[in-house]
Amino acid sequence: MSKFLEDSKFFWTEYHSGTINVILHLVSFSFLFYGLTVKSVALVLTGLFLFDEMGHAYNYFFVHNRDPEFGLRMIPYQLLYGSLCMAVALKLFRWF
Repeated sequence: MSKFLEDSKFFWTEYHSGTINVILHLVSFSFLFYGLTVKSVALVLTGLFLFDEMGHAYNYFFVHNRDPEFGLRMIPYQLLYGSLCMAVALKLFRWF
């Protein structure tokens, strides 16, 4: 359990730090929230999968490229927290 909490803390803080990563996530959230507002599936998917994943790919290939297993260890956290946040966002914007 402590490993899960330690990895989760790292995922939300250090893994999402850095200027380029923050810029890519801001662009992602812009597309995502505008798409949620106008109920455009294409914009939501563009924001979620294109720009958001570009930020994670940047982390994996450039920032933390010395340890490939590290990036693989973050994938379950990305799926878990991404799914939870997306479900909350869809509910808040009354998609269901």
